[in-house]
Amino acid sequence: MDANPAMVLSAHDEREIRALVARYLDAVSRFDATTLAATWAANGQWHLGPSTVVGRDAIVELWKQIIARYESRIIQLMVDAQVRAAPNGATGRFTFLEIARKAGESKDHVEVGRYADTFARENGQWVFSQRRFALIYRGSIAAGEFFPVPS
Repeated sequence: MDANPAMVLSAHDEREIRALVARYLDAVSRFDATTLAATWAANGQWHLGPSTVVGRDAIVELWKQIIARYESRIIQLMVDAQVRAAPNGATGRFTFLEIARKAGESKDHVEVGRYADTFARENGQWVFSQRRFALIYRGSIAAGEFFPVPS
């Protein structure tokens, strides 16, 4: 059976989407709300468990509240990535490892999470139109030392 040409994602588009995810992870690691905002569609949806936040501004405000709990850097590493063409855009699944320390805690926490994403083009750029988060693992490790993330 022949693939539907409208459902084929070009190598260029796949690279741009992977770069979008990398920018998102970097923005989280740098506590950079401006860069994080630029990764979301104006009417994006962030699904966190039973809650859904709608709209770029609301997403960034919630992210700022979440990030305020951390005393030092958050390191997020993508460990698995899949991108596929979809009607009106693309979908992806991204698994990441996170190491961070919340304010007042003596240990670092480790999480493995997965995002199921929907991507769309907005002003010629790929952005997240939806991100659905699922926690896979949570634990703690002895506190390490965080260093500034190089530019």
